[in-house]
Amino acid sequence: MSKIYIMSLRQRGGLLTSLQSDTIYGHFCWRLKERKGENNLNKFISLYKSGNPVFLLSDGLLKIKDEIRFPRPYIFQKPVARDNKVDKIIEFVERKKNKERNYLTLSEFNKFLINGKVEMEIKDDEYPNKKKNKRNKKAIEESLRVSVQIDRSSFASASGKLYSYNPKFSSDDVLYVVLIKLLNEDKYQEFNCENILKDTFTIGFGKKKSSGYGQFEIIDYKEHIEIKESSESNSFYILGNYLPATEDKVTPIGYDINTKYGKFGEELALSDNPFKNPIVFLTAGSCFKTENKKDFYGRVTMEGEISGTNNFAVQFGMPFFFHFNLVF
Repeated sequence: MSKIYIMSLRQRGGLLTSLQSDTIYGHFCWRLKERKGENNLNKFISLYKSGNPVFLLSDGLLKIKDEIRFPRPYIFQKPVARDNKVDKIIEFVERKKNKERNYLTLSEFNKFLINGKVEMEIKDDEYPNKKKNKRNKKAIEESLRVSVQIDRSSFASASGKLYSYNPKFSSDDVLYVVLIKLLNEDKYQEFNCENILKDTFTIGFGKKKSSGYGQFEIIDYKEHIEIKESSESNSFYILGNYLPATEDKVTPIGYDINTKYGKFGEELALSDNPFKNPIVFLTAGSCFKTENKKDFYGRVTMEGEISGTNNFAVQFGMPFFFHFNLVF
């Protein structure tokens, strides 16, 4: 069984770019090129193209009060038939409340991996009428920021160059975590992936990282053994952006999509055409039935698929995933 590591991160600056798996892969590749050179970067990418990925990454998940929040699986469950009117009302209220929560706790998630059922463990403090007079502080808050471009000739504010943006800030008791599944430990060590992944977040992530945005403090990096996959499985659940490959042989159970209109970073942001072609991903929480049980699912885009100008660029669509057993 592949080793799973968990990296815990605390925000040091506002976040303007979502912590999605394909974007983390992209930032990692830029840092790998800086540390190891372009030849090693090409070797690393070629391993993924040839079906020998080094590791898999999840999206950034929230960890609140030492509890990781896993995206709720996109699985529809038929209501249990009830004869008694009171029981029907109670079940209706519980189902309605459960739909309002878009995540699973670790214990709920482990149960889901065994039987494919989303079963909430209702807690007293989660009822909507509890502490209704007290304003609950959000885990993630947005804050309006405004900046102006400076005219280099006059050193005054440039006319018509006022910009606004909304960075996200987490509260003090909230961490982000990224799950890492090692598929090739030797290559992981050879490319010094652990340290480069840490650099990816400490240097800065996403938009305006040169101004201090997207910086994180590495709180912990350790092996994670609390998640228990089912020994028997017929399906898988993804924790990142997924581009299905033909050999995956998947049948959708439930899914959501995200159409990305990306833009190149680093020096490619100054190229003739820095914009990527639109690309449609299947997102975290999506579930698929498959007859082909593999160590990884998804693919890396081919040359020219995401950009006609920078045709060497690729996009990673191999997310972190868990096998689970869907009981029909």
